[in-house]
Amino acid sequence: MNIIIFSANIGHGHNQVAQAVSDQLRLHGHTVQQIDALEFVSPFFSKVLLESYLKLLRYTPSIYGHLYQLTEEPPFFDFSAIINNLFCTMFKKLLSQFKPDAIICTHSFPAGFLSALKVRLDIKVPLFVVITDYTVHYTYVHPAVDTYVIASPKLSYLLKHIGVEERQIAPLGIPLRRRFDNPPCQAKARQLLRLSSKPTLLLMGGGLGMGTSVEMVRLLDHYLDGLQLLVITGKNDALHRELLASRFGSDVHIAGYVDNIETYMAAADLLVTKPGGVTCAEALAMGLPMAVVSPIPGQEFRNASFLVEQQVAIQLDVNYMAQKLVDLVGDELRLSCMSNLARRLAKPKATAHFVELLQGSKN
Repeated sequence: MNIIIFSANIGHGHNQVAQAVSDQLRLHGHTVQQIDALEFVSPFFSKVLLESYLKLLRYTPSIYGHLYQLTEEPPFFDFSAIINNLFCTMFKKLLSQFKPDAIICTHSFPAGFLSALKVRLDIKVPLFVVITDYTVHYTYVHPAVDTYVIASPKLSYLLKHIGVEERQIAPLGIPLRRRFDNPPCQAKARQLLRLSSKPTLLLMGGGLGMGTSVEMVRLLDHYLDGLQLLVITGKNDALHRELLASRFGSDVHIAGYVDNIETYMAAADLLVTKPGGVTCAEALAMGLPMAVVSPIPGQEFRNASFLVEQQVAIQLDVNYMAQKLVDLVGDELRLSCMSNLARRLAKPKATAHFVELLQGSKN
């Protein structure tokens, strides 16, 4: 099969999911072309939008949350209004050269854009949309989408409520990277990371490290006597340098962007994180309980609500988190229950099942 995957460089998770699906498809001998939808439309537009997005999240997250709410009422934006002859020509050329058997979108922007192109050009290639959060936003839902891949069967009602038919819904889970197929056990993970056998907290702030601060780490360091703390700063180089230059009283380990996050998750007893959809899916696959902090207004608020409702996470105010984390880590029964519920909610084979679905669509 020939597959085109459209993602968008807005948020780390969309590209991670695109890459996970691409790797699995290639493993099965299929041909894949990955395209950044924003670059495809306009490199200048892509740069401006990404910079604006990051500034919104960093300085005025409440405005982003307000925009998220505004776009929940259909129809907020008509993609067909921007589909001009130039885009039609570009897309027809892509189809002619690559001859795809299916098109996949891992972001809402290409979902709307490609749905409009399918309608205008009367294209019969099936369009699959992968929703990378534990919610469903209306901007993912468009007339020419054939199949919606969602994080959990428990979210199907959200699509049905806005008129999507059950046959279009595939509750396979958020596709994960292959490294989560066979992660190390906790003892092996701690050995690989040169850690002790102390109870362990893993602190992550997302791929950009925006959910973590030096003050947060210092606060936890002050209270977490007898525990060890792993801090992943992601691509936030300034935070990484500042933490490395800091002095801590307890057992604190600092890492930047890592390519073995499954090992860090395996080593931990509890994950403290911003509730990005992909990070949460990875934690669930590991059976790792979560404490969610600093959610971005919008999809991360929804992720947090869903995970707390399913009893696999607690949500904490940063100002009062330290003692509650100490209490939770000390409650082995509660952590064990949360871990069991996480494994029950997890979809660790989501990527493989999605590839099976794609292969079946060809028949």
